[in-house]
Amino acid sequence: MPTPRPDLALHVIKQLRSGRTLDDLNKAIAEAVDRSREIGKASEITLKIKIKPDKGQNGQYFLSDQIIKKMPEYDRGQTILFGTPEGNLQREDPAQQRLDLREVKQETQTELKEAN
Repeated sequence: MPTPRPDLALHVIKQLRSGRTLDDLNKAIAEAVDRSREIGKASEITLKIKIKPDKGQNGQYFLSDQIIKKMPEYDRGQTILFGTPEGNLQREDPAQQRLDLREVKQETQTELKEAN
């Protein structure tokens, strides 16, 4: 195999879709840096290049590219629900007794004092 030019990868990426792939890649990297800084987790950018030889022409190739972005996300909260014997889900634990809670009204207001 002959020795390829030392900047072959960069040269090819610059040529893809008349430079639009490089523009898209730059934007994706900037977005990944911002998102990683904001959330504090890793981002991942993958540039996938497909090279397909033309069947009729010797030395002619079709190149297509794809930029795959995996951006970090904020942790999502969880909800705790309890299963019933009927197979439903609900917030209240069906095995726990209900408490008859009521509001207690304060009739007199206590004056607060400052301590030095």
